[in-house]
Amino acid sequence: MWDAGPQLTVADVITLLRTRFGNELQAERFKAEIKVRRRRPKETLQQLYQDISKLVALAYPGSKPELSSHVANEAFVEALNDPQLQLKVIEREPKTVEDALNIAVKMEAYQASVTPPEPDKGATDHRARPKVKATYAVESKELVAPAQEDNMALIHKRLSELQAECTNTLEEIGRVKAQKEEAEKKAAQATQAAKAAAQAAKSSNPPATAGSAPNSGAGSNRYYG
Repeated sequence: MWDAGPQLTVADVITLLRTRFGNELQAERFKAEIKVRRRRPKETLQQLYQDISKLVALAYPGSKPELSSHVANEAFVEALNDPQLQLKVIEREPKTVEDALNIAVKMEAYQASVTPPEPDKGATDHRARPKVKATYAVESKELVAPAQEDNMALIHKRLSELQAECTNTLEEIGRVKAQKEEAEKKAAQATQAAKAAAQAAKSSNPPATAGSAPNSGAGSNRYYG
């Protein structure tokens, strides 16, 4: 602004400040961000809603609430990046972006309740090779060993280990509790013994009265006189 000249008025200064630091010239950039905005992996619907609302407010400064709500509603549905979820939200005809958010949250919760969670890679690799019934020939006879027996044996083994750990933990807790009680008992006995010793010392050495010493001295002086 220093090169604008001294003839600037207050209105001119405000205009320059708005031009350089305001959102008016950046509105097109925010509009472009709205068009390409899509839901990121592990991003919640609430986070997407907040970001869309912020971008709409920056892209349409000073616009009517009806216009901002309409733009935000369409941008939010488009940013869901899930055709099935988008269709379910559009079918319910949300009036505002808040309505669209509530519908999307409900639909996603319903879908999660009926769809089993996706297993991790390790579990997938483990389950990709399920055990099948094995056939062994012993003296010309076939013995069928179902895979479930191995799983049950592992489960019983783990249960036994957990039960043993719980037993050891309970025993350790009992020992610690007994040690604590014994320490508290010894501390109480020591406190009582200290109090008794202090009381005995006080009883064996009574304090001398204030007038005993002067009276004894006065009597001896009269005797020798």
